[in-house]
Amino acid sequence: MSSEQLQILPLCLIMVMGPQILTAIFLVTSRQVAKNSLAMIAGVLLAASLGLAIWSGVVSAVGLDPSDSDGPSTADYIVSGLLALLAIRVWMTRGEADLPKWMGALQEAEPRRAFTLGFLLILLMPTDIAATISTANLMRESSLDAIDGWPLVAGTVLLMALPFLAYMALGHRARDAMPGIKEWLTTHSWLVNLVVIVYFIYSLLS
Repeated sequence: MSSEQLQILPLCLIMVMGPQILTAIFLVTSRQVAKNSLAMIAGVLLAASLGLAIWSGVVSAVGLDPSDSDGPSTADYIVSGLLALLAIRVWMTRGEADLPKWMGALQEAEPRRAFTLGFLLILLMPTDIAATISTANLMRESSLDAIDGWPLVAGTVLLMALPFLAYMALGHRARDAMPGIKEWLTTHSWLVNLVVIVYFIYSLLS
């Protein structure tokens, strides 16, 4: 894995922190744990791959050339501005720790709904879009193909699969621990996102 690909890995946290990982946790407490979780993971894999392909195409079509010097390029400043707006949004909504009402019904979810949620939450969430654009820009700046951004897809899928993997390994003990983990993530995911966003802005502009 190249140094550029290693830079992508922190963005995987942005991809999952929020309703995304909470959905994965809720599905571990659903009636059809295996079917629902695997369906959700399949949706995540498809959405992350599709999102990377779409935004890589957009970044390439915009055609902002990499900087000739060692400093940031125009694209770096644009992506940093996008991330800065996202950071402001994360900060402004940090106190909104209530779970969306639709999450309460996930214990009764079926695989089709789990797949749809996994797909839409990764493809359309503003945080995920910003992380995917950042990855696409980094790949273009490094003269790499879109497929070289696979660590974003792999890392996102792995993080979203962790609740189910814990359930498979630890059984009811993992399931019993999920409410506490869910509560912590509900109140602290904004902080994780903010730290990663600030770090990546620094990486782009330094």
